[in-house]
Amino acid sequence: MTLKTELIRRVWEKVNAGRQGYKERLRYDDIERIINTFLEEIAQCMIDGEDINLRGFGSFVSNIRKGRIAHDTFNNQLIRLPERRVIKFNISKKVDQHVRGEKKYERISE
Repeated sequence: MTLKTELIRRVWEKVNAGRQGYKERLRYDDIERIINTFLEEIAQCMIDGEDINLRGFGSFVSNIRKGRIAHDTFNNQLIRLPERRVIKFNISKKVDQHVRGEKKYERISE
C-alpha cells in the first residue's frame, strides 16, 4: 500500500531527476499542492455526479444502484436498502495488461 506522502515523494524525485541547483528544482510543497488539488478536483467531480476519464489510465463512472430488499442474518429480519449512487473504476486495457504482466505474442522463427 502506498500512502499519499510516499506518492508525493516519488513524483518529486522523478520531476527533479537530473536537475541541478536550487533554482531548477521544484519544491516538495509545490508538488504536494499540485497532487492535493488534483485529488480534490477528482473528488468534487464525483460528488457532482460527473464521470471522469483519464485516457491511458482508466475512468471513474457514477452509477445508480437500485433499492432492494435484503436479509439481515444477524437479526434474522428483512430490511429495505434504499437506492444509492456508487462509483466504479474501470481500468484501461494498457494499464491492465501491464499489471497482469501480459505480453504480446512473440513470433518464433520457424
